[in-house]
Amino acid sequence: MMSGQPLGSRVWLLSGVLLVTFAGTDAYGFGRCPNYPSMPKFNMSRVLGHWYEVERSFYLPEIASGCTTFQFEPYNKGEQSKFSNFKLAVAIKNINRITGNPNVNIGYATPENSRSSIMDFKFTTRFPDVIARLLPGSGKYQVLYTDYENFAILWSCGSIGSLGHSDQIWILGRDRDFEVDVRSKVYDVLKRLSLDPERLIISKNKQCPEAL
Repeated sequence: MMSGQPLGSRVWLLSGVLLVTFAGTDAYGFGRCPNYPSMPKFNMSRVLGHWYEVERSFYLPEIASGCTTFQFEPYNKGEQSKFSNFKLAVAIKNINRITGNPNVNIGYATPENSRSSIMDFKFTTRFPDVIARLLPGSGKYQVLYTDYENFAILWSCGSIGSLGHSDQIWILGRDRDFEVDVRSKVYDVLKRLSLDPERLIISKNKQCPEAL
């Protein structure tokens, strides 16, 4: 029983559980995920369209991916509104840098409420909904901040109760790279949110095809 183990052994055991659970990410810690409020006056209709992944935090499943793009469109055009949020159809495309093969993932994001920048994302799959929500990549995603015209900061975090958490950051842009002033603004926003820009790596966007 754990109660009979020395305190040091229990700490090492807990640390080992966290390391195994969150292997493949570069940011994990004790306690639950940070609680960021929804972006004020978030306007989903202005997020629509084509985005490029410009930078991201390290994530092992994406280590061979490059030329990653995101396409956001209304899931049902009849629900599109300039004044409230709506369900999004999401297409994530990239190229495997090892094989050169393109990859497309299709899913949908449901906003927490009509004004929230927090969304529940699921891949489109034949699996029942209860299984689909457990697939890697499914879960809660949050637009922490966007200026709509240049960049968007996308964030996701998962936890094992109060034992520990791990988060990922994606920096999206309307172009494949940022001008110096835009990148500086992105980093300033991250610092205000207590997220370290040093965690980010430049996405592989060299020699990408015009369309995937």
